[in-house]
Amino acid sequence: MTNNDVDAHWEEATRADARRIEDEEMANPDAPFPEGVEYTVSRPNLRNQLFTVRLSADEYATIQRVASERHLPASTLARAWLLDRLAHEQRAS
Repeated sequence: MTNNDVDAHWEEATRADARRIEDEEMANPDAPFPEGVEYTVSRPNLRNQLFTVRLSADEYATIQRVASERHLPASTLARAWLLDRLAHEQRAS
């Protein structure tokens, strides 16, 4: 199995999961979240602090490519990675 096959399989499995979850939520929007699922409210328009990071052209291109593959803006992917790492650091301390 090639990387492209794995990527295509992962993408289709993810889309199928999303469709299933959306169907279940639409059937019962008041149902509680499944056990183990963390619910957070995102307020992206309330973010007003800017953090500048210098990257090489290759690093920037890699983030752009990965974000594009996931159908996300590069800044959203970078922010998610940064916040994920911060959460990990907070749990470790």
